[in-house]
Amino acid sequence: MRQLLIFLCLSVFTLTGFAEGDVAQLHLHLSGAQSLNAKFVQQVRDVDGELLQESKGTIALKRPNKIRWESIEPYHYLLVSNGQTVWRYDADLEQLNTEAFDANLAQTPAMIIGMSIDQLAAQYDVNVKKNGNAREFVLTPKQPGSFTEMALMFTWGKLTGMRLTDTLEQTTKIEFVNPKYNNRFSDREFEFNEAEASKS
Repeated sequence: MRQLLIFLCLSVFTLTGFAEGDVAQLHLHLSGAQSLNAKFVQQVRDVDGELLQESKGTIALKRPNKIRWESIEPYHYLLVSNGQTVWRYDADLEQLNTEAFDANLAQTPAMIIGMSIDQLAAQYDVNVKKNGNAREFVLTPKQPGSFTEMALMFTWGKLTGMRLTDTLEQTTKIEFVNPKYNNRFSDREFEFNEAEASKS
C-alpha cells in the first residue's frame, strides 16, 4: 500500500507548448498553478467500493518536479524530491532510501501535473467532463502501465483532487483540503532534513 502512495505522489507539476482539444484545456488548468500546498485525505477502495485504507497528511508541489508528500496517519511516511534526488523516509522503521530522480519517476501520477503538454498528448488520451464550475479530466494511458485510468478534478479552475484506478480495479481517491496555490517555497523545503526526521 505504501508503494501505491509513493506512485501517486510522484505522478501529480512543467507545461509548455501547444495542443488542441481536451489536452489544451487540461494544460490551461494546470499552468495556472506553479505551486500547491494542501492537506490531503487519501482513500483506497476495492472493486466493490469497500474502504481498504484511509490516510492523511500534507503535500507541497512546485514546478518543475519538486514535491514533498508527508503521510501522517495511520503511519508516518515522507517522500521528498528536489527534481534531482528522491528521498523516501519511513519514520516507523527509521529507514531512509535515496535515489536519483529520473524520467520514469517524472512520468508517474503527482508529476503528471508537471508534464509538458506534448508529453501529455503523446502518452495519454484526455477527455474532459464538465459540470457547472467543475471539470474532471480523465487520462487513459496509451501504453499499459500500473493504472488504467486517472482523473484530475478541478473546481473554479483549481485542482481539488485526483482519482486513480489500478490494474486490480482498486480505486484511490485523493482530496486536497484547503489547497493554496502559487505560494512561495524555499528550495530547502524540497530537500530531506535529517534533523527534522530525528524528531519524527
